[in-house]
Amino acid sequence: MVEKRNVRANEIRDSIRQQKPAVSWKPPSLLDAPECRPGYVQRWITTSIQGKETPDNVYKRMREGWNPRSADSVKDKRYPTINHGEWKGCIGIEGMLLCEMPEETHRSMKAYYNQRNSEQNEAVATDLDALGRKTGQPIYQTRESTSSRGRDLSIMDDK
Repeated sequence: MVEKRNVRANEIRDSIRQQKPAVSWKPPSLLDAPECRPGYVQRWITTSIQGKETPDNVYKRMREGWNPRSADSVKDKRYPTINHGEWKGCIGIEGMLLCEMPEETHRSMKAYYNQRNSEQNEAVATDLDALGRKTGQPIYQTRESTSSRGRDLSIMDDK
């Protein structure tokens, strides 16, 4: 007679195997930055290129409204701090200095550059029209602009 044995292969193992949460890892970037403070935007500004100091670049950016971000303004101390020189106590690494600007000033700066861009585009159209009138040859203008980030996605259905 055949005995009914408790065979391990028939046991339910759901309670034993638990799904591990998916953890995505990425290598750290050299220019990881702390979160922006409320009301500010920030960016990296170069202080040297190939070991040669470029103070004119930093001072130009400071005149635009960018100010170095102090390491004291960050709760998390895992960001590189400059320990000597003119930028001592600021967040920076390998010739780069983290700077910040109030959001309102940044919006104003962006609006200024957008206006300048529009004026320059209108000037091109005006110059082409004037050239067409001068030479008697009409110049037809078609303006298109596109932008993309990364590669295009496939349009095919994956069925």
